[in-house]
Amino acid sequence: MEAQGERLLQDLVKQEKSLLLKVDEAKAKARATVEQAEAQAAKLKQEAQAQADALAKSDAQSAAEEATNVREGVVSGAREAAQGLEQQATAKRDSVVATLMEKVLP
Repeated sequence: MEAQGERLLQDLVKQEKSLLLKVDEAKAKARATVEQAEAQAAKLKQEAQAQADALAKSDAQSAAEEATNVREGVVSGAREAAQGLEQQATAKRDSVVATLMEKVLP
């Protein structure tokens, strides 16, 4: 009877060691899974940051191009207006000179 009790005790110790080994293996596997997930998360974060940077650069470039187009449009409009005013001034000057010449030199 005592031998049977000793044997049961040894079996329990074996099972406990086996379970502890399985627990340690499960912890190691979980640690590896967490490390892998962290590495994937870091990679995804880096990729997302790169995409965000590229998008921001593209948006900034588009905004700069649009600003250049608007500025060129305003400058072009101002030049056209100035040319129109210059033509009007030249036409009026010629008319005034002609009128003065008629009055001065009848």
